[in-house]
Amino acid sequence: MKNSLKLLLFSFTLIAVLSACNKKEEVEENNTPEKSTELKAMPIPTIKETFLSKWDENDNVDSPAFYITPSGEHWIIATGKSSHDLLIYNAENGELIKHVLKPGTNAGELQRPNGIWVIDNLCAVVERDNHRVQIFELPDFKSIGFIAADKLLNPYGLSIDKLDDHYRLFITDNYEKNDSIPPNEELGKRALEYTFAVKDGKLTSEFKRYIGETSGDGVLKIVESVYADPANNTLLFSEEDETDTYIKSYDLTKGTFDGRTLGRGIMNYQAEGIALYDCGNGEGFWFCTDQAKGDNTFYIFDRKTFKQVAAFKSETTQNTDGVWLTQQPYGNFKKGVFFAVNNDGGIGAFDIEMLFKKLKINCK
Repeated sequence: MKNSLKLLLFSFTLIAVLSACNKKEEVEENNTPEKSTELKAMPIPTIKETFLSKWDENDNVDSPAFYITPSGEHWIIATGKSSHDLLIYNAENGELIKHVLKPGTNAGELQRPNGIWVIDNLCAVVERDNHRVQIFELPDFKSIGFIAADKLLNPYGLSIDKLDDHYRLFITDNYEKNDSIPPNEELGKRALEYTFAVKDGKLTSEFKRYIGETSGDGVLKIVESVYADPANNTLLFSEEDETDTYIKSYDLTKGTFDGRTLGRGIMNYQAEGIALYDCGNGEGFWFCTDQAKGDNTFYIFDRKTFKQVAAFKSETTQNTDGVWLTQQPYGNFKKGVFFAVNNDGGIGAFDIEMLFKKLKINCK
């Protein structure tokens, strides 16, 4: 009888201990810090392009931009690094319309054009091998002058926004030392800021400052794509260093790293082209590229919080350098188009309305 009682008491004690352990485990599990949203595994669908331009590797296409001519034509203007010119595609179907400009060092000539930006009736082109930014008036591509020809060493990308009656320009300069990345203390000039204006067909510009950290996580080691977001006082840079590739965020006013990143820990290859979908009031989505051959991926992040909201791969488009996003409705595109360079030889286009529907995202 005594032994049975002892056994019964032992059983009750064991149950109580196990129950307490289970509760402790539940509390510890509930108190475990939640991982960053951008590090959580998210499904990545493959989406077919709305259209593809004809592919030609001889052009070595790098970056696209969108433009509507005064007569109402819709153009994709893209840089041809190897052909040293610009390619004009029909933005409704991807058909190649013509090549414009030619190789050279004079006004209206290009050497290794890389980044491109269209704003109002102006087209700005970064020339890596001429070490300058050349400004053209559209639609005739009349050259009206150069910017930063006395300061650039090995320029790649650019971003332009409008300030009242003039413009602000950011240019990345991926200069090297003995064919390699310079030491951190020499990387304080990875970007340049200018203002410029065009009046009566004449260009004036003013250098404002150099941008670039020389220590810590904000150092820009290999940089090409840049995008300014004045509404959120943000300046984004794609860090292309393959040992740790992601998007770095700088304070636009201070010109210093603000400690925030996009895609760190999820981009595996090379952070590249950046584009913005503007929902208004500082809200929207960042489209960012993880450039790869065979595993090219586009990540979409919240404009303010930088949390990942979606991602997709393309059916054909690979090895994407530059991208461009227009929200201008035209043709069959009600919400605009996302353009991405396809493996150095053409352009892939994605209907924004279709993308948002398939990825289940939208403005608030």
